[in-house]
Amino acid sequence: MKPPEQLLIIIAALIFLGFGVWFIIKPTALAGIGIEATSPSARTDIRATYGGFELGVAAFLFWCAWREDWHHIGLIAATLFVAGFGVGRAAGVLAEGGATAFMWALLAIEVIYTAFALWRLSLLPAA
Repeated sequence: MKPPEQLLIIIAALIFLGFGVWFIIKPTALAGIGIEATSPSARTDIRATYGGFELGVAAFLFWCAWREDWHHIGLIAATLFVAGFGVGRAAGVLAEGGATAFMWALLAIEVIYTAFALWRLSLLPAA
């Protein structure tokens, strides 16, 4: 059985991998939340920013999950990556005065993941 820290890293890596592949293949997918990619440059930038960057994050997290001696740093990184999305999304919800159900669902996932990961980190010895 895999330790909870490794599973949390793998979960985050799979999420980043999924979104990264999705946005590389279909950069216009963001139109569903109001981000229109109306030019080749815009679609290329979405592929790079929402696709390529997330693939890089996923690769790093998978690397950390693979190496037992990197689990601690991997969980710290995954926690900060997901928490960063949550902070940005929460700031957006506050600034815009609300959000769609999809945005609320993503924020809930980010908050729950971050809380659980922080709890697991609090149980680990300092590295």
